[in-house]
Amino acid sequence: MNERIINIRKRAMKSIPQGDPKAGEIHKESMDQTEGEPSVIREAKAIAHYYLNRSLFINDGELVVGDNPRHILDNDAQPAIFGRRSWTSGGWGGITDQVESFFKAGILSWAGNHKTLDYDTVFAIGFHGLSSQIDFKLSNLNSDEPDYAEKKNFLDALKIIAEAYIKFSNRYADYALELSQKETDPVRKWELEMISKNCRNVPANPPNNFWEACQSAWFSFFFVPDAPGRVDQYLYPFYKADIEKGTLTREFAKELVSCLWIRYFEYVGAHSGVSAINHLTLGGMTPDGNDATNEVTEICLDVTEELRLLRPQVGFRWNQNTPQDMLERAVRVLRAKTGNPDFCNDEQIVPALINIGVQPEDARNFSLSGCHEVIVTGMAQMGSVEGFINMPKIMTLALGLEPELRNGFDLSAIDSYESFWTYITDAMDYVAQLAHEASVCRDRQAAEQPGGYLEASLVTQDCIENAKGYTQGGARYNFCNWDVIGTANLADSIMTIQKMVFEDKTLSLQELSDILMKNWEGYEPLRMQILNQVPHFGNNNDQVDMITKQIIETLSGIMKKRTPFRGGEYILGTTAGGENMHIEFGRITNATPDGRKSGTPFADSIGAGQGRDRHGITAILNSVAKLPHKLLPTATTLNVKLDPKLLDDEDGVEKVSALIGGHFSSGGQQIQFNFYNREMLLDAKKNPEKYGNLMVRVAGYSAPFISLWDDLQDEIIARTEHSV
Repeated sequence: MNERIINIRKRAMKSIPQGDPKAGEIHKESMDQTEGEPSVIREAKAIAHYYLNRSLFINDGELVVGDNPRHILDNDAQPAIFGRRSWTSGGWGGITDQVESFFKAGILSWAGNHKTLDYDTVFAIGFHGLSSQIDFKLSNLNSDEPDYAEKKNFLDALKIIAEAYIKFSNRYADYALELSQKETDPVRKWELEMISKNCRNVPANPPNNFWEACQSAWFSFFFVPDAPGRVDQYLYPFYKADIEKGTLTREFAKELVSCLWIRYFEYVGAHSGVSAINHLTLGGMTPDGNDATNEVTEICLDVTEELRLLRPQVGFRWNQNTPQDMLERAVRVLRAKTGNPDFCNDEQIVPALINIGVQPEDARNFSLSGCHEVIVTGMAQMGSVEGFINMPKIMTLALGLEPELRNGFDLSAIDSYESFWTYITDAMDYVAQLAHEASVCRDRQAAEQPGGYLEASLVTQDCIENAKGYTQGGARYNFCNWDVIGTANLADSIMTIQKMVFEDKTLSLQELSDILMKNWEGYEPLRMQILNQVPHFGNNNDQVDMITKQIIETLSGIMKKRTPFRGGEYILGTTAGGENMHIEFGRITNATPDGRKSGTPFADSIGAGQGRDRHGITAILNSVAKLPHKLLPTATTLNVKLDPKLLDDEDGVEKVSALIGGHFSSGGQQIQFNFYNREMLLDAKKNPEKYGNLMVRVAGYSAPFISLWDDLQDEIIARTEHSV
C-alpha cells in the first residue's frame, strides 16, 4: 500500500456511516409538491429530488468519489454486537393467524433479500442508453391495452430517475471542479480535475478508461447498494485497453482498485459486525464457457490481501479450466485472515441454474450477493433469501410434538420406517404450504411498492421491456428461495429412529418422544450411544448421506408443486446467513433424536453437526459432494476449520488448493475456511480486548469473533478442526 491508501484505509477504520438527516425533509418536500399525481410518479420525483439536493462529500486523497454522511471517531470503530431474532413474520401484509403461528413457533422465519444490478449494460450504454431504451418502449406502447396508463407511468418514472441520477453525478463533477479551483497542491488539483471529468461522463455514458470504469462501478453500486457483481470482468476491457495504449500502469490500476475496495467497505463502515452486503465475485466463466480469470482478477486478489478489510466480501469462482496458479493465488489471500475469499464451483452452480430454466450464457454470468446468494447478474429477482425453514421441527410436527400447531398422533400407528417417512413427507408438505402462503403475502406487499423498487427496476434486464417492476415479475428470471436450516440434524434424527426404533428395536417412538420431552435428563448413556454409535452426516456414510440427499430432493419436489407470486419456481438453499439461523432456530427448538439437547445449535448450513464429523476432512467433503446440488442453485455454504499452520508455506497452499479442486471435481458446490485453532478461539472469548482484528467465517459471511453472541462463539469453537 502506498501512503494514499494507508491514509484512506486509516480513515475508513474510524468510520461510522450516519443516516442523512436531510433525507426525510427532502422526501416530504417533494411529496408536498406532487399531490394528486400517480403514486409511481410521486415516488420517482421524490427519489429524483433527493439526488438533486442531497449532500456531496469528497474526502482528501480519494480517487473514487461518492459518499454518505459519516462520523469519524478518534479511534478505530468497534464492531457492533449482532441483534437477536424476533419471532414474527415481520409484518407481511395478509398473513393468516395459522401462518403467523408458525413464525412465532420458530418453524418459519423471515430473511433479507439481495440483488445484483446489470453492470454490463450500464458499462455498455450508460444511463443515457437506459433512458433511450425507455423512450423506445414508450413509443411502442399500445394505448388500447387496459394497462397502458400503468405501464406508461412506470416507464415515465424510470426515466425521471435515470435523468436525475445523471444530474447527481454531474453535481459531483461540479463539486470536484470547485474544489480543484481552490486546491494549491498541483498534484491534487490535477486529480480533482480528473475526478470532475470522470463524473461528467459516468455513469451517464460508457467509461472511456480504467479510472472512469472504477468510478462507474462505484456510482452503479451507490445507485442500488448491494452486490458489486463480477468486478474483474467489467473492469478488465478498460484495463487491457489502457495498458496497451500506455496510459495506465499496473501500479496505478491497483491504487484505483484499492480506492474502490475502501468505498465498498465504508458504505457500511468498520462498526458493522456482519458482511451481509458488498459480496463481489471474481473469476468464473465467459459466456461461451471458457475460463474468465485475467490480470484484473490478480489485482483484485492483491488488494484484498493487502487491505485486510472485512468488506468487500470476495467470492472466487472455480471451474475445470481455472489456472492452478490463479487458484493458489486466491488461497494465499486467506493468509490475511479476513475470511476472504470464499470459493464456489461453476461446474455445479451453472448446471443448477440451467436446471431451473436459466439460459446457459446467462447462468455462466452468475454472481454472488449477501452471505452467499447466487444471482443471475442483473437479470433476476431470485428471492434470495425469502425466508428460513426449521428442518428439525418438521420432525416434531411429524411426531405430534407441536400439538398447538397440528393435532397430535397415535405414534403406535407408525409401525415401519416407510410409514414414518410418510409422516415426515406429510409434515414437509404442511410446512411448504404455509411457507408458500407467507411468500405470497410478502411478495405481494413488495409488489405494491410504487414501481416495484424503481431503482432496481431501471438496472435489471427486461423490466423496461416488460414495463413491470423488479418486485412485480418484470425481471427476466423470477424465483423464490427458502433456506433450509438444520438439514443434517434432521437426517441424523431420522437415521437414529431408523436404527434404534425400527432396526434394533431398542425403544419405541413413544418412549423416544418422552425422552426428548425430558431433554435427555436421566438418559445420558442412551444419548452417548446415539452420538457415538449411530451414523451421522459428515462421515462419508452412505446410509445417512442418502437420507440427507432424500430430504432435500423430497422438500424440493414438494415446494415445486406451488408457484410463487412473481412466477418462476421455488428453490432451496442451506445458508444460515447473517441471521445465524442455525443458532436462532436451535435456541427455541427442543431436544432432537440425534442426541442434540434443547436450545443448542443446529448444524451450520450444509455441514455436519458440531463435532460429529469425526473421520477427517475427506469424509465431510465426500458427504457434502453426494448431495443433490442441482436442486440448490443458490445460498449454499460449507464452513471448514483447518489448522492455521497450513498456510505457513507454499506446500500448505498447494494442499489447500488441491483440497478445493478435489472437492469441486467430486461434486461440491461451495467451501469457505477458518484457519484458527480451538485454543486461540477460547483465549479470544476470555480476553476479547486482545483479539479485535480476529475475523472468522460464520455462516456464509465473515465477522469479528468478538462481535458474536456467546452461543455463536461456542458453536464456532465446537466445529471440528481438520488437518490435510
